[in-house]
Amino acid sequence: MARIFVVDDEPIIRIGLKTLIGEYKRFSEIDTFKDGVSALSNIMANPPDVVLTDIRMPRMDGLELCRNVQELKLFTKVVVLSGYGDFSYAQKCMSYGVQEYLLKPITEIELFPVLDKLLAMREAAVISFSLFEQWIDQLEEAVWMMDKVRADELLGEGLRGLFAVETDIQQHQRVYDAVRLLLKKLNARGAYRFEAKPLLEENTVITITYEWFQAEIGIWIQRLSEYRNHEKINVLEAAIQYIDEHLFEEELSLDMVAGKLGVTPTYFSHYFKKKTNETFVQYRMRKRMDKAKQLLAVPHYKIIDIVTEVGYESYPHFSRVFKKATGYSPTEYRGLLGIK
Repeated sequence: MARIFVVDDEPIIRIGLKTLIGEYKRFSEIDTFKDGVSALSNIMANPPDVVLTDIRMPRMDGLELCRNVQELKLFTKVVVLSGYGDFSYAQKCMSYGVQEYLLKPITEIELFPVLDKLLAMREAAVISFSLFEQWIDQLEEAVWMMDKVRADELLGEGLRGLFAVETDIQQHQRVYDAVRLLLKKLNARGAYRFEAKPLLEENTVITITYEWFQAEIGIWIQRLSEYRNHEKINVLEAAIQYIDEHLFEEELSLDMVAGKLGVTPTYFSHYFKKKTNETFVQYRMRKRMDKAKQLLAVPHYKIIDIVTEVGYESYPHFSRVFKKATGYSPTEYRGLLGIK
């Protein structure tokens, strides 16, 4: 569940808001603070999902708190509560990324729909970040495997989806985050040092565009290729060799092969299908059925022995797969060969 901070210098209002939010029943933690200073230190230590703050407070007022939260670039959403209906306050709040500006006194009729909206944004952001991480993992692998075609595909997908944000500033920040995360993952491999010089300079976030990022990926792949003397890692050759060597082991799986090759199952699945025009499961089944047909053509081989020989744990399972692949049961197939 989500967490919320309530910031107000009046004890009665803090208690009232905490009780009201408690009735909303969608926050696991509701913490209260009497001023912006104490709230900000806690926000920095453990950012909440939502901050509900008053404007007029001692030590640090609500506007200053909003400005600080914005500068921290957190996912925290801020709602300002004020007894002042001054439009200039609302304008200033919105310039600091505040989501809503509500006037006191407030009831569940005004507050709950706002909280619904903010929590929906939070859930969307969590999903978006999860997809972002998956995309970075796939892009990292494409770079490491020097797969320029796959990298270009992923960069195209990213531009259409993950980086289709509202403003240029938001896109620049997301690109900046992508470059830093991708560099971290690639350099964690330890075999080659990737660098992006603009990241080492000050005040360069807004100059890093998606087009620059696309070009930089091409440069990284080229430099890695030069470092390896232009010798590509032949994933397909290594994969087929490993699969063929372990084809008749029951536990042979896509995850196992990907792990042996040092790539993720997602990347390996995509790569294998693209290069062979069949999935890993289809390839494994075809090869096993080819072997089964060879053994069924040998009269003295018992079918029950062939089952385990080609990597299946039970006759019913083997029989179903064989009939799906050939149109015949193992016994019927032998009959076609004239073997009783």
